[in-house]
Amino acid sequence: MELRDYVRVLRRSWMLMLAFVVLGGLLAAGSTWRSTKEYAASVTMVVSSPDNADGAASAYQGGLLSQQRVKSYANLVASDRVAMAVIHRLHLRTTPDQLRGQVTAQAVPDTVLLKATVRDRDPRQATSIADAVGEEFSDAVAMIERPADDSPPSVRVNVWERAKLPTSPVAPQPTRNMALGLLLGLILGITAAIVRFRLDTSISGQDDARDVTDLPNLAMINYDTESVRRPLITNARPHSARAEAFRQLRTNLQFVDVDAGPRSILVSSSVPGEGKTTTVCNLAISLAQGGHRVCLIEGDLRRPSFSGYLGVESAAGLTSVLIGAADLDDVLQPWGEGRVGAGKIEVLASGPVPPNPSELLGSQNMADLIDLLHTRFDFVLLDAPPLLPVTDAAVLATRADGVLLVARVGRTRREQLRRATETLRAVDARMVGTVLNMVPTKGPDAYYFGQYSSYAPRGRHARAAAARATRMLAPDSGVRPAGGRESVTVPAARESADADPQGTGVRREVAGREVAVREVAVRDAAVRDAAGRDAAGSTGGGRSGGDRSGGVQARSRAGFRRRGPAQPDGGRQPGDAGTGDAGATAGPAEAGMAPGGRRAIRPPSGR
Repeated sequence: MELRDYVRVLRRSWMLMLAFVVLGGLLAAGSTWRSTKEYAASVTMVVSSPDNADGAASAYQGGLLSQQRVKSYANLVASDRVAMAVIHRLHLRTTPDQLRGQVTAQAVPDTVLLKATVRDRDPRQATSIADAVGEEFSDAVAMIERPADDSPPSVRVNVWERAKLPTSPVAPQPTRNMALGLLLGLILGITAAIVRFRLDTSISGQDDARDVTDLPNLAMINYDTESVRRPLITNARPHSARAEAFRQLRTNLQFVDVDAGPRSILVSSSVPGEGKTTTVCNLAISLAQGGHRVCLIEGDLRRPSFSGYLGVESAAGLTSVLIGAADLDDVLQPWGEGRVGAGKIEVLASGPVPPNPSELLGSQNMADLIDLLHTRFDFVLLDAPPLLPVTDAAVLATRADGVLLVARVGRTRREQLRRATETLRAVDARMVGTVLNMVPTKGPDAYYFGQYSSYAPRGRHARAAAARATRMLAPDSGVRPAGGRESVTVPAARESADADPQGTGVRREVAGREVAVREVAVRDAAVRDAAGRDAAGSTGGGRSGGDRSGGVQARSRAGFRRRGPAQPDGGRQPGDAGTGDAGATAGPAEAGMAPGGRRAIRPPSGR
């Protein structure tokens, strides 16, 4: 780890360090408050040699002798002999060992002074004991240093300064204790933060995700408190930073592979609770707001949740189509009309929960269904189950053009993400990138989220801008503002086709301003013309049992009925009743209907 890595760790763990600092301060304060006050009294003694008439040399030697004795006497002040004498003198109710623990002595460097200090809870008793220690030690030295011939001792110890009554306690020391407690708490907090970082195996940012998966990070979806109550924030709050992150994901997906970009995208995660369903729903809204036709498939057949997120009916859906119990056109549910700009979203809910989800999702019918949806939508998004608990997502990943792997910052483990990546590589799935969800809005990895708010309109300015855009647009022009943004799109194909047959785009004059708009349906106009010619030909000469020549097949290889070109009145092409290849007047047997009213899926032709 580099120095900046340690700085990032400390910034992320500042609350942990603060907790340790506060804990250290509280412990120091508690220890100080519970401690008993102690007072100290000191007595100063001087060690000297008797006067000698031999001159300066003898005096110098006596001084050296006194300094040497001071060092030895410092160890004798707290001896049992002195302690016993003090106890008897003052009639103390203590033991010699306890009294020795109260007495400390030290020699003043380069002097003949000896200082004895006594600590006691009572300041007066501390003073009395200190004076008694000085006197008793002087008597003890006189007895020790007395020669055998009763001549004067060579060294004497006299009390130089008696003890003074202390006025303030020496212990506890609140300031020192608090400083030590805070410092110790800070050290422990830093240590805990580093240890926590070393032991934490969760994904903490895009660098971790890239190291584990070796995939590019396409978006970092920031945490928003509104996301729990309003998960479809791209539609509810289009100017929020979270909605902008989904638009960034939309843009990055379009540039993954310019020549052969993924059109059917599976969104999954390692384990449940990482936000894959929220991600795929908001991605669908973002793509639709960009003018794309999106089909949103609920591929999580074990825990369907689209009914709660999108409010769609899930009684019939994907499983109904796969087993032939319902027609695709009957179970596709439009969503968000008038709220997603020029694009559209159609939802294919899960349908009845089957006992064998993996077999259904891995069937050829599922592959043919996705191929069919490719011809009708710009993007097909599949919400898949998590990769590690079940094999459904791995099976379904082989049917999609690309896989988006969602990971939740601070929750998804590196090992879980690595195993999910290995699972996808084992089935040779094409992984286009990762999406980091629930990225903290504060911290080193999320500092840029806060900068977006300065560019988005706020409050009454946002409402005024939306009102001006609405007044600028002619009511019959077919142009609608996309989420209050300045750019507008033309949902109808007729104006684009007329204005720009080459498909390079069209510019419209709106309220005196030239606004660039997206050409979205030139290809659809060509398909309508071809389908109209085919319908006219089939009416005049009848249809064969094979595919129609107009480029729009009556069925896919697995027997799924394709929807005919859209007509102005909402109907279908003449002669296309959707009952099979035999024509509009075919009976149930001819139309591929199984007994009991269930639709039989015929095998692909030529197989």
